[in-house]
Amino acid sequence: MGLQTVDRAVAVLHLLSASGPGGLRLVDVQGKLRLSKPTAHRLLMSLVSHGLVDQDEATKRYRLGTRLAVLAWSVPQRRPDLGRLASPAAQRLAQRSGDTVFVMACDGLESVCVGRETGSFPIKALTIEVGTRRPLGIGAGGLAVLGSMPPDDARRAIDTIAPKLADFPLTSPEVILRSADQARRLGYSVSDGQVATGVRAIAVAVRDVRGVPVGSIGIAAIRSRMMPDRIKELVPWMLEERAEVERLLAA
Repeated sequence: MGLQTVDRAVAVLHLLSASGPGGLRLVDVQGKLRLSKPTAHRLLMSLVSHGLVDQDEATKRYRLGTRLAVLAWSVPQRRPDLGRLASPAAQRLAQRSGDTVFVMACDGLESVCVGRETGSFPIKALTIEVGTRRPLGIGAGGLAVLGSMPPDDARRAIDTIAPKLADFPLTSPEVILRSADQARRLGYSVSDGQVATGVRAIAVAVRDVRGVPVGSIGIAAIRSRMMPDRIKELVPWMLEERAEVERLLAA
């Protein structure tokens, strides 16, 4: 197997990891990675044969395979598991707020949902699934991380992710930059309809002992429920739970 084939196979895995539980069709993989149909099909079939990708027989869509999870169990833990450490905090926030709480972990210039808890409010903002991967500027969690970075670093990050924003038509590099600057001033981020129309979310960055952002914790709700007065009520709760998560990270 040549290096180009390996690079393409890794690109397929990254693409599927960002697609969420719905997966992608062959034509989606082919188009997004600019491959010929036979090449895309060969790559997917090879990954399926190794258990790294699964194909739904009914929909013919491809998603990450369960063998990846088995391999992950063998990876030495070189950094704390943010999803596990933040789970009690997310549960408390969901119970207290009644809304959807999400925990995002940083992976380069992407954020990955590593935890989600739903509250008791009957209308739920479920805009992200555990395992969903997004560019940092998409959603309140990624915006909180950008807002915790030095301005020049955040701008360079936004320039880098800009080509990936075609898949997110409700936002733009200019909107992300303004939102990150706002998060830097306020100490928390606000995503207002940038992921899904009618949904507003807020988040705070989580830092490690060096002060480097490693993820975020946030709350999402329908816009009519997430008005300015309520945001002022929710932010102290998020800051309180963030402090506990950062204490666990330091320990």
